[in-house]
Amino acid sequence: MLNDLTFYHGTIRNTIVAFGTLFSNIKFQRKNNGTVEQTIVVPIAYSQKEKWVHSIEANPGDEGVVYTTLPKIGFEITGYSYDPSRKLARMNQVYCVDGDNRDQVFTPVPYNVDISLYFATKTQEDGLQILEQILPTFTPEYTMSVKAIPSLNLSQDVPFILNSVSVQDDYEGDLETRRFIVHTLTFTAKINLYGGMGNVGLITQAEADVSTVSINIAERSYTATRTTPTGPVTEGWLDNF
Repeated sequence: MLNDLTFYHGTIRNTIVAFGTLFSNIKFQRKNNGTVEQTIVVPIAYSQKEKWVHSIEANPGDEGVVYTTLPKIGFEITGYSYDPSRKLARMNQVYCVDGDNRDQVFTPVPYNVDISLYFATKTQEDGLQILEQILPTFTPEYTMSVKAIPSLNLSQDVPFILNSVSVQDDYEGDLETRRFIVHTLTFTAKINLYGGMGNVGLITQAEADVSTVSINIAERSYTATRTTPTGPVTEGWLDNF
């Protein structure tokens, strides 16, 4: 067994939710001779690209289905990797004091989460409008505060780094008969993953004493009492020198 603790902080989930909110209110306009005829809010959902594209390709002759489902935005996690460049001393501890309790957690482990975001439009103009609302935000990163351990009210700044942008133009028939255009953007989120928490209690009383036992021997002692969920705990040491 890895350990005797069962824990789940929801760090990855909170990171993905924060990522999705970045693109949750993207709008673009369709104009006719300079006059705005329609303002469209682009819907977003967590979904796999392959299934999402297949749902469009399943109705190749039904332009009505394609036109009513586009534009749309989707995103998904594509991988995880350990980031040794952000490694810290493993035995460092983070403490959170709440009343008579003191919770602790060891140094988090740095991981990179790969995320792909894609959006499909029925025209190139629609796609470019969406793209130009996204790219200026990332230079090439954008940092958000994400809750790492909600129970400790512990947050972390997570950089979302834009790695690449690609476009796929699918069509049927001649080049003038466009079907849908898919832009794909890849990101890396740099997160820290925390392990299980422990409660070490607060020291409420401490005693230190240094006395002379004989001419050649001195004695020193230390005791401390701390509170824990199971009651007071006293600990200390005695040393001759």
